[in-house]
Amino acid sequence: MQNDPEAPPARVGKWIAERSVIVDTVRPYLGDAVPSTLDGYDGLLVLGGAIGALDDHIGTWLPQVRSLVSHSVDADRPVFGICLGLQIISAACGGTVELGDTPELGVCWIDITDDGREDAVIGKLPMRAQVPQMHRDGVLRPPPGATVLATSLSYPVQAFRIGTRVYGVQGHPEIDTSVMVRWGDESEADILEGAGKSLEEAVEELSASEVAIEDSWRPVFHAWADLVVEYAGG
Repeated sequence: MQNDPEAPPARVGKWIAERSVIVDTVRPYLGDAVPSTLDGYDGLLVLGGAIGALDDHIGTWLPQVRSLVSHSVDADRPVFGICLGLQIISAACGGTVELGDTPELGVCWIDITDDGREDAVIGKLPMRAQVPQMHRDGVLRPPPGATVLATSLSYPVQAFRIGTRVYGVQGHPEIDTSVMVRWGDESEADILEGAGKSLEEAVEELSASEVAIEDSWRPVFHAWADLVVEYAGG
């Protein structure tokens, strides 16, 4: 589910495809219909975007996406949300999404919780992991029953799991420097002004860390894609 023309699956789409999962991209901002259920699909990847999880006046398709997420989570179908996707899962399932005090921009460190280290997906990360970020919205309270798998000082909910197959991460492991540059051109001014660093500094951080980020996060999405394949096999 691509919610923004500048937020494609990118590397995550490639990593999932490496596990023989076929990616069918739905672009509701272009008029694509949002499915009401996952019938005919084996998993759902909800991508990022500049809008908020409850900005229905801008993203008129968001109520349909939240409904699809809610039905999928209730059925414990494989779901993965990235940044806005994490926030959509939270909003759809009873969590709280709000603006944080300080934006996260560039490459940030997240700490894997004890539950995260034991997790079959997020546990593929090192105990402290790097991830690209560009956001100010965040999950203040995760949905009831969610398990927090990663945290940071500014945004304590950096990753969570609901049930056994539903995941979300606040960061953007899918992006490279070219995507971050484009986002900087389109980003809300408060992110660039409030993060304490320039876009150029953020891009330099990502350029220096891209290989390490790919090495850390590819196994995470391989593990989630394996859940999709397992689900598809019944």
